[in-house]
Amino acid sequence: MPAFKNIAVVGGTSTIGQALIKSLLTTKGEFDAVILLTRDPDSKVSKELAALGAETRKIPSELSATTIPALTESLKGVDALVSVIGAAGLSDQVHLIHASVQAGVKRFFPSEFGVDLDLHAPSIPFVGAKVPIRQLLRSPDIASKLEYTFVENGYFLEGFFSPFFNWQISGTSVAVDIAGTGDVPVTVTLQADVARYLAEILRADPAISRNKTLKFEGDRFTWNQARELVSSAVIHVPGVKSTFSTTYTSVEKLEKRLETAQGHEWVQVQLLLATARGQGLLSHNHNKLFPNVKPTSAKEYVAGLVV
Repeated sequence: MPAFKNIAVVGGTSTIGQALIKSLLTTKGEFDAVILLTRDPDSKVSKELAALGAETRKIPSELSATTIPALTESLKGVDALVSVIGAAGLSDQVHLIHASVQAGVKRFFPSEFGVDLDLHAPSIPFVGAKVPIRQLLRSPDIASKLEYTFVENGYFLEGFFSPFFNWQISGTSVAVDIAGTGDVPVTVTLQADVARYLAEILRADPAISRNKTLKFEGDRFTWNQARELVSSAVIHVPGVKSTFSTTYTSVEKLEKRLETAQGHEWVQVQLLLATARGQGLLSHNHNKLFPNVKPTSAKEYVAGLVV
């Protein structure tokens, strides 16, 4: 039986959050409670998860120092808290950490799920908000009271093959603008597979992941290899013309764009640059720790895109 009996998820209505909660509820009675911490227990997704067996607990709409007492109350009896909150709320996790300590939570999983943060954060400003969270969790005062697990998975597979990464894909027409030369490998993992690995960590001996960074990899490829995967999968419908357009944007041009980029584009250009510089590739992975998880390959995912 799992050592963590009561699991709470904040950001549980996200893609990873929903998949994690559903995975944890797969075997009835495996956990004493799978808890969705949500600002809106009456939302459609919250109600759907509750119908599957999740317990819902309302948390303040704003995470701040003044709401720590309310957060602490919401975390009573929780053994492990998994944060899957979005980019806008990353810095607010400091309040979740302090509330976890006060509530006696044993393990905290911060919302990371990306590249090797310790190695690449200094050169990717977009991920900078995650660094203070790691520092706080590693600080002697917090580390003596609260364990942590960091999870890295490279890029999300769904995100890579999307317009955000300059892909335009239909059954008979594909256009892609490749960052750099296209010859640098990158790690990608389906969000549902990230959730499955998280669920396995929570089921396993806590020592395996105690105060460690675990890396999981669904697949790895270069941009050019990804292009070939899509090209091979494009459905050729009799009588319908298929087109495939490929362009390249150099690292130098991307760096120039970054100088004036703002908002959405500022994030996009940094992530594109990271793929071209090799910062999106994990040095190794811990997939073998959980052989029951068979991550989705890029070939399998792309086949579904072009149907």
